[in-house]
Order: sequence, then structure tokens, then C-alpha cells
Amino acid sequence: MPRQNGFRHQSYPTQPSVPSVVLQLDGDAVQSLDFGHLHTQFGVRKVLLVHGTFAGDDPLGIHAMMRAGAESLPAPARLAINPLIDRLSEQTKRLTDTITADVANYSDGYRERFQTLVGDDPDVSRLEPTWSSENNHVARAGLAVRLLNELAQLQANGFDPTHERVLLWGHSHAGNGFAILSNLLANDRASVEAFFEAAGDSLGPAGEVARQALAEAPTPHPMANAALVVTFGTPVRYGWDMDGLRSLVHVIHHRPIQDADDPAAIVPAVTFGCEGNSLADNFTAATTGVADVLSAKHGDWVQAFAIAGTDIAPPLKRKANARLGEFLERGLLEPTPEKLKEKLKVTCARWQTRTRLHSDGRNLLVDYESSQLTRFGPARLAVLGHGIYTLKDWLPNQLALVLKWLEHDVAE
Repeated sequence: MPRQNGFRHQSYPTQPSVPSVVLQLDGDAVQSLDFGHLHTQFGVRKVLLVHGTFAGDDPLGIHAMMRAGAESLPAPARLAINPLIDRLSEQTKRLTDTITADVANYSDGYRERFQTLVGDDPDVSRLEPTWSSENNHVARAGLAVRLLNELAQLQANGFDPTHERVLLWGHSHAGNGFAILSNLLANDRASVEAFFEAAGDSLGPAGEVARQALAEAPTPHPMANAALVVTFGTPVRYGWDMDGLRSLVHVIHHRPIQDADDPAAIVPAVTFGCEGNSLADNFTAATTGVADVLSAKHGDWVQAFAIAGTDIAPPLKRKANARLGEFLERGLLEPTPEKLKEKLKVTCARWQTRTRLHSDGRNLLVDYESSQLTRFGPARLAVLGHGIYTLKDWLPNQLALVLKWLEHDVAE
């Protein structure tokens, strides 16, 4: 996407601004490397780990519905039930952490290992409190304004964006929250105002705080100069504004096609149901496709699959989500329809474009050489190829890889 992107969506297929890189990552390569230069060389003072969809405290919007229902109760009952809902949200996140550990989720053990690798500086933390992790526009926009407010507060507390840096490290759709954030930090007055108008009151008090902060800040926001962004398995969705961040690297689990002329060649996501009107019409093709998906034959299937058209509308904010989606999906050939049959037709056409690479930033297509086992099976197959990025045993190698390309791209 261009600078001054104005929240425009990436197209399908994309036209990456810099060449992608195809490489292999060996799990034993850099276990003893010194990572202290994350601070000394790059000036990183804070690292923020942000999980993706379905790993938060309200992945299906159920707790939000409960809170909305509580608003109609008498005050004494409302005061009694809201703390119960809060505890339920906390328990939901704890249960997710217990079940998944560090598979497709940033565990506290992952955070501790990151901190051990980099030493006392920078500070490494998970986003607390977590975000809902719902799979829709409103949730990801809510994440973006949360991050904007955290960065603004960091600056207010003495952080110097001229010389100091923040490393945003996000899995899956957290990266799309970062994409919206890049447009907010770019702070084009007209497009930021249009974004908040489209969102309405769906972003709650945090949205109003962010709106006011951006209205009072210069263009771009000073913290744009401090933002180093790394995504892992982020589907190609919202457009990036390179005025709103300092550097951008995408790590994508990818297994090259043997004997292909182009090692970056992508096989499209499974498309059963796309060619005919019923599953029976596509049974043979679907069976082959499902086998490829389950074996992560071409790498991270979720990253390739979860493009525009695969969201789940929030139960309470359907109209606001549709309005915000219409704004954020500008740049696509056609908007995403609401009716399922029409949506499937449009989404199938997008899948057929074989889009895996982001328009902006450095795309690193990584073939993980791993025989590691997780509680969900082989690491390369975990969560259909989407779970390997967050395994703490891979952290030293991924951090070394990211630092190498941050240095390379900054030097350019």
C-alpha cells in the first residue's frame, strides 16, 4: 500500500513493494546467540507480544452479550453480576492458556524466555488486559485503538520516540490490528476522522480517548517513528501505512513446492464448495484438498485461508461491524456480501488469487525444519501449520531472523 494509505485494504492478488525471501529455519542454529543488541543496536525499550484470534478472553462475543444484558437489570443486580462476568472472562483466557500453552498463543513461558534472551532491557510483556480476539472488524479495530492508547501513554510517561523503539510482535490477526494501528499513527486527519465515524460508538471509551489523542497529535503521530512491527502468520487483510511505522517484517510458514520454477509459488487454499453448488459436487477435489490442509503440505493454511470474507460478525454489533467493514475494505474489487451464498462466491474468487504475500514490508517465507512434537501433534502441522510461530523453542531462531532483516531493511 502507498504512504498516506488512508485505511485502504490490500488487493487480491497483492503486488509486494519489496521482493520476498524464501529460506529454511533450523531449530538448532542460534541457541547461544547474544540478543542484547536488540536494545543496544536498535534502541528497543519495550517488546509487546499480542496473540491472535480465538486466544483472548471473549473469542465468540458471549461475555459482551452478557454485559449488554446486564445493563437492563436493576442497579443492585447489575453491580452483582458484572464482577462475575469479569471473572468469567479471566477464566476463559486462563483456560485457553492452559489448553494451548504456546501453540498458536503467546504463553507466559514464551514471554519469560523472550525476557531471558534479551536480558533486563527491553521489557517484554504480553498485552494486559488481553483483547477479546473475536474474528471481526470491530474487535481488530478495538485492538488497534488499545495499542494506540498504550503507545501514547508510554510517550506521556517519558518514552522518547526520536531515539527509542517499541517492538510489536503479533501472531495471526493481531497483525491486522497492527495494520489498522499503522493507519492511525500515520494520522491523516481526514481518513482518521472517517475511520472513527465509521466505527461509531462500537469502540467504546478507548475509541474516544484515541480519537482525542490523534486530534491533538502532529501528523504522523510521533510514536510512528518508534514502531517496529513483526507479524507471524498474519492473513493478508487491511492495508499498511508506512508513514505510521518505522519497519515491518512478516514471517510466514511456507513449504516450497518441489521442482517449482518459483520457490515462492503458492498453492491456493482449499476451495471445496467453490466450484459447484454442493459438497457432493466437489467431493473428490475436497478430499485431496483437506488432506493437504491437515498435513500443512504448503505451510500455514490458516494464513492463506483467513482473508476478507472469513469473519464472524459480532452478535451485538452487526450493523457497526458492517459499516466499519465497508470502510476498511475499500480497495477490494468488490465488498464482502453479508448473505452466505454470495459471500462464499466472492471469497472463493479471492482464494483463487493465491495471495499469501503482504503488499508492504518484508515477506519472509520460512520453511521450518522441525521434528518437534507438541500436544497437538508435529509442530509443523499444529493448528494446520498456524501454531509453530509461538512455540518458545523456536523463539531464539525467529528473533535472530527478525533482527537480521530489521537491520537489512533499515540499512536500505
